[in-house]
Formats: sequence, C-alpha cells, structure tokens
Amino acid sequence: MNKVKKASLLATICLVLSIMIGIDKTSASGTDFVIQEDQFQYYNDGITVTDTTARNGFAGKMSNTSENWNISHIRSDFSDLQPGRSYDVFMRIKVDHTAANPTGNAFAFGVWDNTYRDYILPLKTVPSSQTQDMTWKEYRVGTFVPNLSVNQLVFFVAGTDNASQVSEIYVDEIILKPHESIVIEDSSFILHNSSVLTSSPLASDNSAAVLYNGPGSNWNIQAPIDGTKLRADETYDIHAIVQIDRADWNSSAGDIFGVVVYDSTTGTYPVPPKVYSTSSLETQDKFKFYIGIKINAAPLALDPTHVYHVSFYQVDNAAQFPSIKVDQVSIVESQINDNPEQLIKVKPYKISPGNQDDLNDSAGITYSLSGAQTISAKIVDSSGSPVKTLVNNVSQSGTAKISWDGKNNANAIVPNGMYTVVISNPSGELYKKNIQVITGVALNDPIAPAPLVARGTWFEGGEIPFQSTARISYLNNSFQDLKDANMNMVSIANWNGSTALYTDTLDRAAAYDIQVMAFPMAYATFSNPTLENDEIALYNQINDRIAPIKDHPALYAYVLKDEPMNLDIDHAHFLRNAKRMTESIDPYHQALIDYVTPEYTEFHYGIQQTQTLLTDPYGAAIGYPIGDFTHYMNHPYYANIDYKPYLDFLHILTKKDIQNRAPWWTVVQNYGHEPTGLRDPIPAETRAMTYLNIGHGSKGFLYFIYQTESLWEGMVDENYNRGPKFGTVQTLFNEIKTLEPTILSMTKIANVATTIGGGNTTSSAHPNADVTTHENLATGDKYLVVVNHNCLSSANVTIKIDRAKLGMDITEIRDSLTNASISYTTYPDRYEISSLAFAAGDGKILKLTKDTTQSVYVGQDSDLNMFGGATKNNADVSASDGKTAIKLVGAANGWDVQWSWDKSRLVPGATYDLYAVVKIKYADDLYFDANGKPAFSIPSGNAFSYGVYDATTNSYPFGTTTVQASAMENMLWHTIKIGTFVPSQTNNQYAYIWPADNPANVYAVYVDKLYFVKQ
Repeated sequence: MNKVKKASLLATICLVLSIMIGIDKTSASGTDFVIQEDQFQYYNDGITVTDTTARNGFAGKMSNTSENWNISHIRSDFSDLQPGRSYDVFMRIKVDHTAANPTGNAFAFGVWDNTYRDYILPLKTVPSSQTQDMTWKEYRVGTFVPNLSVNQLVFFVAGTDNASQVSEIYVDEIILKPHESIVIEDSSFILHNSSVLTSSPLASDNSAAVLYNGPGSNWNIQAPIDGTKLRADETYDIHAIVQIDRADWNSSAGDIFGVVVYDSTTGTYPVPPKVYSTSSLETQDKFKFYIGIKINAAPLALDPTHVYHVSFYQVDNAAQFPSIKVDQVSIVESQINDNPEQLIKVKPYKISPGNQDDLNDSAGITYSLSGAQTISAKIVDSSGSPVKTLVNNVSQSGTAKISWDGKNNANAIVPNGMYTVVISNPSGELYKKNIQVITGVALNDPIAPAPLVARGTWFEGGEIPFQSTARISYLNNSFQDLKDANMNMVSIANWNGSTALYTDTLDRAAAYDIQVMAFPMAYATFSNPTLENDEIALYNQINDRIAPIKDHPALYAYVLKDEPMNLDIDHAHFLRNAKRMTESIDPYHQALIDYVTPEYTEFHYGIQQTQTLLTDPYGAAIGYPIGDFTHYMNHPYYANIDYKPYLDFLHILTKKDIQNRAPWWTVVQNYGHEPTGLRDPIPAETRAMTYLNIGHGSKGFLYFIYQTESLWEGMVDENYNRGPKFGTVQTLFNEIKTLEPTILSMTKIANVATTIGGGNTTSSAHPNADVTTHENLATGDKYLVVVNHNCLSSANVTIKIDRAKLGMDITEIRDSLTNASISYTTYPDRYEISSLAFAAGDGKILKLTKDTTQSVYVGQDSDLNMFGGATKNNADVSASDGKTAIKLVGAANGWDVQWSWDKSRLVPGATYDLYAVVKIKYADDLYFDANGKPAFSIPSGNAFSYGVYDATTNSYPFGTTTVQASAMENMLWHTIKIGTFVPSQTNNQYAYIWPADNPANVYAVYVDKLYFVKQ
C-alpha cells in the first residue's frame, strides 16, 4: 500500500482497526484472573480464616489497628494474562463494624511497583460509611496493563488504624477482570421515524441501524448509555462504527450526518450537535466497509445517575448521501492507568540468553538523567547480590543506552530468574527495573519456497462480509475476477474476523486456483507492545492465529506488516523475531513484510531478511507528465529518488548477500491518490512500469489495488464492476504468464546495450528507451529488456549491443513473448537492431542466443591464485558456477587475483580475446545529503585495474587498464574485455585483477571467472 495515504488515512484506519479489534464478535472477552487467600502474603496479625461466606470457604483477615499492608499479594509473572490486555483490578472485601454507624475510613488498597518504588494504581481509601457490616463487596482499584513490565508488583489491602469504628478487614479475592468498553449494539438503539434495523453483511453482527437523510434534523437513531456501567471517577470517549452510503462514489460531497450527545437529566449537551461532512477528518476518505469515528473532542465526565443518549440525526443532503448505517456505539475510558512513565526502560524485559539464538538474547536499557552526574549501573539478583557491573562511576548526562546480555561478571550466562538493573549515583539509587531471564522458544529453519512469478493484487480484507452467505458470494465473485485476470496470488490486508472467515477465504481461493498471502488479525498481533517483551507470549499468539489455516493448500505466505516506517531497532528486531517464529511454527510458508521507501526498506530488510523482498515502488506523480517517473512519491523528502535507480537499489538489497536466493517482488502502481501526491497512471504507464520492474530484476507483481477504496480507484469500481484497469492488468498478466519461465531464468547483470529513440516526449526525463541486460546462468544466453518511455504514442527504437561487454557471439535474437525473430546487423564492435517498433509504454524481452560453436577456455575462480587475503570458492548464487573469488578492499592492495592458464588448452599461434567477469560492492548504497534527505551512492575513485603480465620477459602484452568505481553497477556482474593477443606457448604469462586502494568507496571486488574466446 502507498506511503502518501499515511498522513490523512492512517489515523482513520488505526481508529477503525482499534475499534473493530476491540469489540467485534471474534474478539475473545477473556476470563477473570482470580487470586485467592492461599496466594496472599500476611504481615503482623494477618491470617487465613475459615469463612463459609467466602467463595471457596476461606478468606484473609487482619485487624484494623494500623495502616500496614497486612494482606498483600506479590507477583512478577503475568504470563497467564492476555498480552497487552487492560485489566480492571477489584478486591472482594468485607469489614466488621464496631460502631452502629461507623465514621472515618474503613480500609485502603492499591497496587505498588516494588521494583521501581512507585504506585502502579494509586492508594485509594474507602470511607466506613460506604461499607456494610460483614457484607462482601467488590471494590475497584483501577485499570492497567499487567504485563507491560515484569517488575514485582504488590496488590495490597491496608488498615486505617480505626478499630473503634471498623475492627476487622476480610479479603476474599483479588480479581483481575479483562477491561471491557461499554458497547451499545444496534439492537439496543431507540429508532424513530424511518430508521430501522437492517441486515448488513459487513457489520460484525450482520445487523445495523439505517439513518435515512432528508429534510430536517431528526434524532432518528438514539443509543442510550447504561449509566450503571459508568464510573464517576473516570472520563470517557465515545466512538461509533458507521458505514456511509454515497449516491456517487466520485462526486458525492457535503454534509453526511449529524451526531449529538444529550443529557436528558439536565437538558444539556455534553457534545453539541456536530455535522460530519466530506471535509471532516474522520469522514473525508471513502470506504465501503465500516469505519470508526470518535464523537467527542475532549474527554467527557459522565454522571452515572444521569440519562444520556448518543443520537444520530439526518441532514438535508440525501441526493449526495442517501443514508448511513450505524453498527455500534462504544463508551471507552479516556485513559487507562497503565504503568506510570518511568525514567528507565528495558526492552525486552524478558530475555533468553541461554540458547544464544539472537532472539531476545539481551536487553536494551535506556535511562534519562536530569543533569551531568557520576553514574553506576549494575545487575543484581533477587536477593540484591551483585551479578554484573554495566557502568562503573562514569560521568553521564541526558539519555544513556546500555545493554545486558544475560551474563555475570565471570562472563557466564546467569540462571533463569528475576534480576534487577539498578541505576545509581553517589547519593543513592535513581531507577530500578526488573529483567526476567527465561528459557526461550525453539526456532527451526524454514523450507525455501519453490520459485514462481507472482501475478496478483492487493486486496482489502475489510470488504469480506462477516455473514456467511454474503461472504461466500463475495469471495466467489472476487476470486472469479482474479482468475479471469490471469492471477495466481492475492495479498489480503486487514484480514480480521472469525475462523470461518479465514477458512472460507482460503476454500474459495483454492476453488479458483488462487493462493493467499495474509495474516489473521495482523494489526492486533504486531502492534502489541507487550509481545515485544515476551517471546513465549508472541510465539503462542502467532501459533493461535495461524493454527486454523497453516495446513490449507491455498495459503502461500503470511504478510506480517505493511510498510514499517521507522528506524526503531527494537521494532525491527521484533518483526524479525515474529518472522522467525512464524516460519518455525509453519516452516512451509514464508513470512513477508511489505517494505516502502529507500531508508526504511534497507534498514528493515537488512535486519529481517525475509525470504522474498516485497516492496512498494511507485513513480507516477502529480505534477509530472505522462511517462516521467522521476520523482518518487512526489514528496520533497525524496527529491533525490528517481524511479529507475530506486528499482536498482531495491534489486541489489537481496544481492548484497551473495548467498541470498530471495527474489524481489513489487507492488506495481495502478492507482492514484489525489490530491496527496500520486496520480492515476494511464494504461501505457502501468505497462511501462511493469516492464521496467521486470527489466530491473523483479520476479513478482502485485497490482495495487483490486477494489475501489478511499481516494483510489481499483480494478473494479465501487459496485465491483470491472473497470479499465482490470483490462490493463488482465493483458499484462497474460503476457507475464507466458514469460514466466524466461523471467525466472534471468539474472540481472551489468547493462551491455544502449538505445536511441523511445524516450519520454513530455519532459527531458528518460530521453531514450530503458534497456537492461540479464543472463541465463544455465545456458549462457542473455536477454535485453527494453521499455518505451513514450507512453503517449508508439516509437521506433534502435538498440546497440556492445560486443566487448557482451563477451560472446550470438546466433539469433528473438522476442521472448511472441518468439518472433528480430533482425539485427553484426558490426566488429556491436550488434545493432534498427528501428524496432514499440507501442506506447510497451516493453519487450529480447533473447540473445549464445553461439555455442565458439572455442572457449574458462578459468573458474577455483583455478585462480589468491594473494593479499583474497579468497576463492565462496558460494555465490549469481556466479556462473555458484562460486566466486572475493577480495575485501583494504588500504593497500596488489595483484590479488591472478590466472596462470594452462598453455596446452590454447591453440599455438591463435589470437584470443581474454575476458574477466567481475563485480564490486559499494561501500555505501544509500546516504543522506546536506539537507538530511536520502540519496543513492555513486562511488568515486577507481574500482580495480586489470592486465596481463609476462613474467618471463618482465613485460606486458598490453598495459594495465583502470576501471572507475562509478562505471561498475553495484553488485552486478560486468564482463570486462581484458584484451586481444596471442598467448605465448613458452613464457610464463598470467592475467591479474588489482583492486584499487579505495575502501571508502568500494567494499569488495568479486571475480567469477576469466576466459579465452578464440577468434
């Protein structure tokens, strides 16, 4: 999905998701977590007593003769609770009245962080007047997220030293109840005039109330708030889930509906009448599914004794917006009393260093200092004994970051258990935080997927109906579309619902030979901060999510995250861990992440190393003419980013690791996002971008987007009728389906050709057709991918192929799609195709068939001699024999790669062309310019030199030639013609590759092979 939607759309989407996740029918309500008297800790006179009125026949008892916390429960492990879930804490208490009408306070309670030494839930005192003699009552302590931390927490009941009024205090249970919002379903609405309940398959319960617009402003839908569920000590936000009906998807504008919150008791408006329109932030974007809106601007104090109604009223704009549907109204606490902001943070809190699998093996510790001071940081065990000194009397200020690897001062991994990091200065302790050492989960290696060319689309899962009959019908129609468009893949975003929704989706996909990439409830899983803390909880949640679907034959892969847009190392590691866990639980299906922008893609992929690199490169921007793909996203921050260099940058990310077989797939732009940056490409531009992606190395193509949503128009319109974009994709996928074997066989190498013609006529960008070069490693045949940048009209393109760079003779050139023979002329220095006709924006893959009758003698890297630290026989999936020689460039280099050939393999007196196949790795792929904007590196200086030396005569058959680093495409093999000569049959001659002393620009030089071709 696209980046530019984020600013205006992300807030809405997050709101939609958070509401749907919180209250839809698939969300588990959870169960109460009950702590009974056998888990209490007693102090002073606190004891367990038999009490037949207690729920299990026993209770804790204490005298009210002090203010001590005489009944407590101490806990550090909350792993039995749902990760990230808020819990309401209640204590079931009764008291013994000494006086008939006691005065003063009866008791107090709270939750204390025993590590950090502060309240998690503040101390509350209950007046005696609010208790009944020897009558059990549940008292609410507050709401918090227990497993945000593993600090030692103390749940306590304290006396008030008021025995003359209340003599004894009894505690039956401490209860943690999953926190629930107040949800008003449409069946509880009060409906007036024309408003009725209607079946609505996209509503979570298949039902909604419909509000018809028209003259007047009648409050025709009213959601009554149950005051008994409100608390006087809280403030609230009010949300609603609505669906907006438009008369015309493209042109409907103006007022949509109105909302008011009315207090019938006082005749006042906690929220005055408010009209939502197409200019409102919450409703400016267009969705067919239900969206969440927040009704109040500021938190509301609602009185439990008052009668409130959330009312939706009509506006006189039925011509534009005939109706809206309201599914639910929810009343949500404005603030949950989570852990207070602390000036020390540990992430993750739970580490598992014992298995040393780079999965939560260490904890990052961050703390903030108000000013310069001398600091010590140490790890202590549960008894307070020192374990490890991290910082010893060092002057620091501001924010500091350190880490602990789970080892003690003797460099041995500590036993499992609870440890505490203590930050102190000479005056004493400043901050403390617990770190729990656990036994981690077991990880397995995944099974690499079989190669295929993905032909698919991005699909909005929010449009899949909840209701079964409607769901099956919708999926049948949608997957028939995909099949007819020659697709084999669909990537589903926002795949939220019941298990039946997931299995129905996969069943229907299988019926139409479509494979699915998705993850159930991905947003709820991978946006849960507590799962970053606890690898066992993360593993269990992933397992629970995918268990119902992981064996389904229609499942292709799991998409964990769409566009991670941060440089947060902790979050990047979290996604990496989630990927590894998913592929351990299910090794037969890869876990993918969709990457966007140069810096975020490089950062996250570098850490996560997904088995397929899935990216969003978009090039058609508002303000730039047809065919001009020069300003990525049309965003000033990316002013340095041109479309084609961006494609090359994405392609080399998988190639930087020479053993990495991961293919690169692209989400191809087939939509616009006006007015925020991207424009709808015309069909010829979609075609041109598709073939540009093929030419620059992409092996999979998912067009964005299938449905018409928000500000973009999809392959089908808002009524699911096929539009022009459907036909464009259908035709392209028919071609790609035919070209699949060719695309899979091609390995991109350095370009060997130039073009004349086929340039963009609407701007100076891309003055000629694009051309890239590829090789079939099995046959030695090579390919040119040529794309006409003129997207408005046809063009004739002349293609010149440099024979020295090609490094082989050819016998024919054919169009890989049609198998038509292409005429060409042979010159001493080039092959030339004259005036090849291209339709507007069209692309062609031209196969150059190798002349196998040539006399060739090859020296692979295993035949070479290494010096200066160079090594050979290094696995390289892109090398001709799967192996390469490597020289990591240092400050001083020499003739580090040499080939002394076998003279007997050469014909005496014959003339030979000598070639080397070489690539380099840039020292940096990306940098940030003086304005802080990303740009692609262009190395300066030299890359290497080459030549042939005659050691017998101490002479050179021809002199050393130097290659500039900027002339070498990053991580692509170049065929270098060293020279033409008659090798001696008597003298000791050898060829050499001499890396330049330029480590600031060139990280490494690789040599695949050297070879002779007899003239």
